[in-house]
Amino acid sequence: MKNGVNFFGPYETSDSIGRVAALNIECLKSAKISHNTYLLPRPGPSKSIDYGVIDDVLISSLSYKINIFNFNARRVPLYFSRVGDKSLKGYYNIGLWVHEMKKIPYQWAMQLRYFDEVWVPSSICQEAISRYSNKPVVKIPYPIESNPLTARILARHNGAKFPDFNFLTIFDVISDAERKNPLFAIRAFLNMAKSFKSAKLIVKARNVDHDPTLAKILKEIARKNNNIELIDSYQDDKELDKLYGKADAYISFHRAEGFGLTISDAISRGIPVIVTGYSGNMEFCDPSDTRLVSYDLFPVGHNRPRYRSDDLWAEPDMKDAILALEDMVSNHPLWLKKALHSHNRIRRDFSIKKIGELMRERIELIGNNFFFYDDMSKRKIDFDFGISKTYGF
Repeated sequence: MKNGVNFFGPYETSDSIGRVAALNIECLKSAKISHNTYLLPRPGPSKSIDYGVIDDVLISSLSYKINIFNFNARRVPLYFSRVGDKSLKGYYNIGLWVHEMKKIPYQWAMQLRYFDEVWVPSSICQEAISRYSNKPVVKIPYPIESNPLTARILARHNGAKFPDFNFLTIFDVISDAERKNPLFAIRAFLNMAKSFKSAKLIVKARNVDHDPTLAKILKEIARKNNNIELIDSYQDDKELDKLYGKADAYISFHRAEGFGLTISDAISRGIPVIVTGYSGNMEFCDPSDTRLVSYDLFPVGHNRPRYRSDDLWAEPDMKDAILALEDMVSNHPLWLKKALHSHNRIRRDFSIKKIGELMRERIELIGNNFFFYDDMSKRKIDFDFGISKTYGF
């Protein structure tokens, strides 16, 4: 069987899993890794979908040795519902999983039997899955799209003044609104805004109709506070790009993230960010150029669709969050410089090319059955262990 990759994923959908799948395909292309792609449907909250896309006939027709399955552990029983127990044998099967907690559900751990290894985008995911896995768990971060600085941010760099200072926060109810913590962000903003009349908060909520109670609360808050703008309608990529274009700073007071795509989207546009200093976003949020908000870890406290009551997540510190918002407005030129550093850093370290190179390195090892050449035996061992250069002294 040829070395290369059979890639399975919902790469035409607009949600986070679909976006990541499409970006991962670009990484394969960038690294010149031979591959075939197989489009999967993406289940929605109220849709009935035939999951019989992957079956024994398809598996037996695959061209390459390595399969990459770009869907999360909880979807394995659905996507593999028509795959026989022995159909995947003879292939090297990689699952692309993400989870926001320090432990995965036991049911997910049972799905490891289908895979030879799992790729994860961040250290928190690696820790969670490694605790239950006898298979390799390899960190391959999500690629971060390269974007230019927004026109507003560029104008700010050049000294332009605007009548309003716009904070932006984005969340999806289906991604767990309690985890995304938007009401905390609103409370922190309203406390800060008492002293900064020019400050405004744009709240972009997706799929809020699936939580009528939250929808009612958000609409009432926006009605009472003219410095809060609520956008709860669907927006395509171009409209979201325009939304980022209005922002002077992005905020995410999340309780947990597997990676944090909206945060990386903001950084990729040169927008300063204020974020909880915890979980998957710490893969690319550095304290040297990102305003990290302090937190404590607490139990979730009740069972949720993907989390157990004894799972731990972060509770950001309200006082520090308010201080961060105030500092962002008062010292925005400084944070713009830091954001530019962050923007350049992720372009270097999380580009499609860079992540593609990580993929190629791992795929080549797998393709070579983890054979390693000897790169040490010809080195001399009787040498000075001191400093090899004088550094000008």
